[in-house]
This record gives sequence, C-alpha cells and structure tokens, in this order.
Amino acid sequence: MSWHPTQLAFALFALAACSKDSVSVDDDSGAPSTDSAVEGDADADADADSDTDSDSDADVPCEAEVISVTPEDGDEGVLVDATIVALFSAAVAEADASLSLSGPEGLVSGETVMLSEGLGLSFTPSAPLARDAEYTITAEVCEDEALVSFSTVGDPVANVTGYTYDVNLADVTWNSPKSASLLIGSIETSHLLFMVESVDTVNDLIDLVGAAGWDETTLEQYPCASPIDFDPADFSTNPAFGAGPADATLVVSGYDVNVWDLGMSGTFAKDGESLLDVQITGMLDVREFTVGSAEACDVVTFLGDKCVACPNDGVEGCLEVDATMDAAYHAPGVSIDPTLVPDC
Repeated sequence: MSWHPTQLAFALFALAACSKDSVSVDDDSGAPSTDSAVEGDADADADADSDTDSDSDADVPCEAEVISVTPEDGDEGVLVDATIVALFSAAVAEADASLSLSGPEGLVSGETVMLSEGLGLSFTPSAPLARDAEYTITAEVCEDEALVSFSTVGDPVANVTGYTYDVNLADVTWNSPKSASLLIGSIETSHLLFMVESVDTVNDLIDLVGAAGWDETTLEQYPCASPIDFDPADFSTNPAFGAGPADATLVVSGYDVNVWDLGMSGTFAKDGESLLDVQITGMLDVREFTVGSAEACDVVTFLGDKCVACPNDGVEGCLEVDATMDAAYHAPGVSIDPTLVPDC
C-alpha cells in the first residue's frame, strides 16, 4: 500500500608532592659533605618546583548547575509515591549537592541517592505523600539552587464506571514520531476512546476497554476494528492510573495499521468529567506501507524519525509513539462495546 509523502510523519583529584632533605657523610669526622648537601638541596628545590599543578588542581571551583528537576515547577496531580530527581550540568562530589522536600508537615524524611556518578540526585520519601497538598523541592549543587513547587493528586475519584473519554489524535502533542502530524489527515479513526468498565475498590483495580473512534457523523466506536482489551490495572493511586499494554488497530487511508503495546495513563478530575495529563504510548507498525517506491522507514528517517524493532516479532519496522494531552473529556452518550466483532 502507498502513501503520499505528506501523509507519512548525554574527578576531582589532588596530587601531593613530597620532598625530603638529605645529607651524606664522606669522612670519619661525621661532618656533612658540602657538595652532597648542596646537591640534596638542589634536588629538593627541583622537586618542589616540579609540583606546579598541585595548587591549581586543589583550587578548581565547583561550578555545576541544576539543569532539571522532576516533578517540574507547577505540576499538578503528582502521584503520592513519586520519586524526586534533580540533574546537574556536571558531575560533582556528594558533599557538593543536596536534595530535599518539604510539605504541610515540614521536612519530608526519605532516602537520597547519587545518580550517574555525580550527575544528579534522587530522593524517595519514606512514606506516601499527602493527597491534595503542596510540596516544595530544594535542589542545591555548588553555588546554584533551584526551588520547585508541585501539588499531589486529590482524593480518590467518585464512581466513573461507564464513562467514556475521547482522545482526539488531532489535538495531542506528538513527542514522537516527528512525522505524526503528517499522518493525522490520513487517519479515518482519528480518535481513541477509553471507557471505564469497572472499578474494584476492594482490590484497587480499574478495568478499561479502548476502541478506535471516528466522527463521520457523530463520535462513536469504529465498527470495523476490534475493541482494545486492557487487563485490569492497579488503581491504588486513584485518581491516577495507567492501562496497558494492549494491541490496537487504526485505519489509515483505508488500511488497517497495527499499534503494538498501546499504553494509556492519566488522572481523573475530581468530578470525573475529564482525564488530565493523558499520555499515549505504543509502537506504530509501518512495514506494510511505501511512499512511491520507497519504504516507509526510509521516508520517516528522512523526516527525522527512526524505525525500530516491532515488539510482536522483533523485525525492524515500527515507530515509537509518545503523545500527550492536557485533558481528554468525558463524551456523554458514547460507549464502547467490548464484545464487538468487526463486520465490514
């Protein structure tokens, strides 16, 4: 099958010098030899003079800076079991950096670990953070300091069983592949629908079903593709969750396109009417496509992407998908039939 080109889209050390004076005795009187003493002094002076870089090494200043902190400043809905990470512009000694977290109850206790041989620090709280609370990260390295504030997820969401949420692929931010924006115009099923089948509050599980969606007339489940069967997922972080991986099918220019290892995560808004901080990941299989006489992978390489091995068989021909969306909204009246058998 063929597409038009517009359709396919990273020590400090100290050297110590040591010199010693020496004398020699060359007669029975025990008096030191003048010549030997002079030679010893000369050697000692020469040794002292040769250690010119000892002082300069010891005086190397610590100039690293904080280049990133996770979570980022202003982040909302951060999970209560989140790990704090700060990365630096250069490797430093452990004594030259620190990372701490403070919240409603003051300084948070936890474990700090040096990363990547001094290029960063991680901090893991010893207990889950409070929900719906403000926290401040203090990251320090050398003479640089970064203060980052974030808020944690709120109380568990109310019952959202039966709610369907619409991810419009035309509205997401494509982190990869770079060529994705060229494909959107060719995708008939340019929506991904996610419906909450059930919530198990006893075992902290959430069960979702997904489907390709289209809006030829009104938004609905695409009848020519199988629903996406997600296994029940951990929901102990309610209202935040993650689902997948599962396999899915989209329709591009009239042809079925496999999406392997589709995953989806987000956080339910307090009223359940939207999903916040949505992320879609997976592997888009483009092995069936050509652009003229060129293989799809050759074309996307030209556009700045790279095909990698597909997870189903290990053969090169898949594009890594990473898309994010600030909010996906509840679609009233839209549902997914998890038992649908395509008949087109």
